[in-house]
Amino acid sequence: MNISNTKIKEIIGLYKADFEDIDNDERYKWIAVKHFQDNWIIDGPNFAEMLEEAFAKHHNLLDIGVARPLGVLVFFAKREPETVRGLFRGLYDESQPLENRISDFMSGVDLFVSKMKQEDASWKSTFQDQHAISVYLTFKYPENYYIYKYSVMKAVAPTIGIEMTSDRLTTYRQMCDAIREVAVDDEELISMSHNRLDNDCYQDPNNRLLAMDIAYFAYRLQREKDEAHRLAAKPAVVTDFKKWLEVPTRKNGRPYDYKTVKVYLKQIENEAKKLIPAYEGNINLFTYDTYASFVPQFERLTQITDDALRDTTGQLIDISNTPINGAFPKVLRLYEQFLKERDMPMQVISKEAAASATSSSNLYDREKFLEEVFLTADDYDSLINQLIRKKNLILQGAPGVGKTFAAKRLAYSLIGERSSDRICFVQFHQSYGYEDFVMGYRPKDSGFELKDGSFYSFCKKAASDPENDWFFIIDEINRGNISKIFGELLMLIESDKRGKSYAVRLQDVEEPFYVPENVYIIGMMNTADRSIALIDYALRRRFAFYTLEPAFENESFRDYVETKNNDEFNVIIELVSKLNDEIAADPLLGAGYKIGHSYFCTDDQIDNRLLKDIILYEIKPLLSEYWVDNAEKVQEWTVKFLEAM
Repeated sequence: MNISNTKIKEIIGLYKADFEDIDNDERYKWIAVKHFQDNWIIDGPNFAEMLEEAFAKHHNLLDIGVARPLGVLVFFAKREPETVRGLFRGLYDESQPLENRISDFMSGVDLFVSKMKQEDASWKSTFQDQHAISVYLTFKYPENYYIYKYSVMKAVAPTIGIEMTSDRLTTYRQMCDAIREVAVDDEELISMSHNRLDNDCYQDPNNRLLAMDIAYFAYRLQREKDEAHRLAAKPAVVTDFKKWLEVPTRKNGRPYDYKTVKVYLKQIENEAKKLIPAYEGNINLFTYDTYASFVPQFERLTQITDDALRDTTGQLIDISNTPINGAFPKVLRLYEQFLKERDMPMQVISKEAAASATSSSNLYDREKFLEEVFLTADDYDSLINQLIRKKNLILQGAPGVGKTFAAKRLAYSLIGERSSDRICFVQFHQSYGYEDFVMGYRPKDSGFELKDGSFYSFCKKAASDPENDWFFIIDEINRGNISKIFGELLMLIESDKRGKSYAVRLQDVEEPFYVPENVYIIGMMNTADRSIALIDYALRRRFAFYTLEPAFENESFRDYVETKNNDEFNVIIELVSKLNDEIAADPLLGAGYKIGHSYFCTDDQIDNRLLKDIILYEIKPLLSEYWVDNAEKVQEWTVKFLEAM
């Protein structure tokens, strides 16, 4: 481990320069810890009430978005106060190993939630993850612990020379300790930090909250740096507009915050595609990069009015009368104002800079996969292990769990870049046959000619490039007639039947054919399609099967929901989780019919219009297929979703 004190000092210097704004935003942490210390009475008469009050000023450190760790504990304490009191006694017993204390605490809550699931199917998760546990520990022992956040560790630890390990809490502690060791030697910083702490704040004698705050600041710096790299590949007007929004006096004497700026940039880039009636101009409004070219578009856009939506039964659905979705009108006015004020010619990114940014953005690895796909690192490792072991993998799951999305990115992560040069994508269907997959005669002029199929030609290319891995991706693999499509290749695709020694002579072809060892097959299979028979057992034996589940409880998905900053979206996600419980409990459906998270995954801003579109035109039709004989249940859930907004 080669810790860079120089880099830490650089971060601290930037932290001190922005100290006033940071203090305004982050002082709540010191206040929250002090409030806990003043109100935590482990032997108090009403434990549930005391528990809720002690953590009352956590701000956004616990219950946020769909995650409700504190809410679960308070409910648990109201039911079984002595049990929860005992769990906290154990967690706070510093004489015992930390790993054991965390395990016992989480197991105790798991047991309670398991019992609750039997009473009420809406119970989904304990939400007691490493972050929540670290909050409990830090509030009690702020002189010993740090509040853990994975995204902070992932961004900051490598930049200061901390090696990432599978023991996340230890890695996070090492990172914060390294920052603290440098921080305590900076007398100016320590003075600034302690001078801000009034009687409502924890005094932080060991400077651990300070070190943790610097780590989070460093995370924000890295996030902004990454965003700058992404913007570098876009037209200069995008960067110019971003800088204009960030002017300190832009919004009532303060700049727009990071999340707002990010949303506004995306709205100018693609929000126009959602308009009703359809906007016929270029939906990327950054293409109108002068005031003269944008004014006509601005006038057209502001004349568009919303129509009242109707559901599939013809019933009117009340919607907002704003001319255009959400905050879009405001963004249009800001963009018009920006173009009007800008008197300097737009600077164009050099071809060299654009090419460099494009090349860097194409790199792809395990970390990129975990950023884009809502799976854990352990899930990814399992997928890779199964694919390498069997060479053939099927991703199966309910609609919308991201099977195709994950398959392509799994291949990218092994190739090392976001490139399709060594990937072939096909989709099976009832008419797909051997001649499409391997080879067959096709009409030509007045006769027929033998043509190579997609898999045959793919294998030939892979055989000529033995140093690299090649990936053949099959969508809807269970829709095809497997024995008809694969023929003798059912033997050749087995992991131990690869290579020249197992070559066979295909009909009408002189050259023996084999499946190279560097070819990997990834199939996708929808578990909720009644029209498809069970997959061929011969194929099943040759593939490893991995079930992708809806990711509504995944930590990364919860972070994604949080970034959308929409309370209605949070409620909708919780309702979908409850709906999935009902679907899984239905004897005619089951877990394979759950609704996946990808229905709600978008780079666009989440607003009520978009949520209603998803519910009325994607979720409701799917439920109508599931409960074809129970229209009342479909309507009941549709109303629940609409009322939630």
